[in-house]
Amino acid sequence: MQIVLDGGDFARLSPQAQAELLQLLGARAAGGLPVATSATPTPPPAGRKAGFRWRVPYNVSPSLAQKLVHGLPEDARRRLTLFARPGGRVTMKEMLALTGDTDWRVLSSFIGVLTRKLRRLVGDNDRIISLIMWDFEAEAWDEGRTNLVDGVYYVAEATARSLIEVLKPEAEAA
Repeated sequence: MQIVLDGGDFARLSPQAQAELLQLLGARAAGGLPVATSATPTPPPAGRKAGFRWRVPYNVSPSLAQKLVHGLPEDARRRLTLFARPGGRVTMKEMLALTGDTDWRVLSSFIGVLTRKLRRLVGDNDRIISLIMWDFEAEAWDEGRTNLVDGVYYVAEATARSLIEVLKPEAEAA
């Protein structure tokens, strides 16, 4: 498992949480006390735009949602319309049932198309941002934990609101 926590993320944590993380990770000063850190967010590395965050769904504005939806294949547009509701959460079964697919792996292609298009639209050359995330806490496995039975995909609240605005007629029909 890899946990990514950049300087900006770390700076947003409370001083107690920072100290606790440093202690857990073994980062101690010579005197045995946790290393003090600055609460000032670090600027992004050269070439990286501020605001792009790992493992957090990107907030899409209505104008960006309009560009994102433009030219999508019909199946992708219909699946994206499922996210156009309060909360922006859709189960894997809902997404598969929409097109009659049975293998959850086909959803990777759908998510990949949207993610690549979004990254191109906002200029994310470092491939950091994502539109759709997976809720690991909502996974449902079979009894032997060998096959994924269901789970939940989600978008940011702001993105769900933008999709509602842009896809309102389609969302109401779904």
